[in-house]
Amino acid sequence: MAATPLPWTTVDRNANITPAAEVNGDTVNGHSAVNDGAVEIIVRNADGAAAHNVTFNYAAATSVDGTALAGRVVSVPLSSTRKFYGFPQSTYGTTLSISVDSTQLKLSAEHKSPAVN
Repeated sequence: MAATPLPWTTVDRNANITPAAEVNGDTVNGHSAVNDGAVEIIVRNADGAAAHNVTFNYAAATSVDGTALAGRVVSVPLSSTRKFYGFPQSTYGTTLSISVDSTQLKLSAEHKSPAVN
């Protein structure tokens, strides 16, 4: 099955924001988001008893000193929300692939609109 696309909203400089609806973490198919260089991924851990991991997968096989790296793994503490940004397209591609280890992680995305001069 295809990865579950994340719902997203656009943030403008006037802070006119209607938050995107969260989706439950999909531990089987993962998630995807458009990576235009201005995407921010919001991950909320609804589990009050344990931390859970989210992985931002690299677009192509990456290795350091011969050791394969699957992606950037981050632990989200119990009952907390974290925002992640800064996904270079050269590393993560134009579609950001995201894996989670629990359905207790709730995800959404925001896209920052270009600055208006």
